[in-house]
Amino acid sequence: MKVPTKVTLDTNVLISALLTPGNSRKIVELSARRKILLFSSPEIEGELRRTLRDKLKYDNAELAQALIVYRETVHKVVYPKKKLKVVTSDKTDNRILEAASEGNVGYAVTGDKHLLGLGKYKKILILNPSGFLNP
Repeated sequence: MKVPTKVTLDTNVLISALLTPGNSRKIVELSARRKILLFSSPEIEGELRRTLRDKLKYDNAELAQALIVYRETVHKVVYPKKKLKVVTSDKTDNRILEAASEGNVGYAVTGDKHLLGLGKYKKILILNPSGFLNP
């Protein structure tokens, strides 16, 4: 039996999955069906919450529903012990690498140019949603 792939999704992928059909939503659906295992962190959930509330103006009911869906798709919440300083141009990008490292995942999926520019961090491949779905 094949073990499902372990993945960390950047907040921008999660937002895209909520707002539009496409590759980001396909990845979240794979996680909901446990075809892949999604590893996240309180920092990623916090950024998701702030983005939905502050930038996208979700009301309390919409926010609560979106967070329920998110939590149902997450396989495991990790609590990174080590703060990274790999990306210096946007320090919040390091939260994705921290969660991916703590979860010992194989992939970090993002639309962020700073992270994509790395290509890889240790054993973690950093791909956009299309690259993850179509290796």
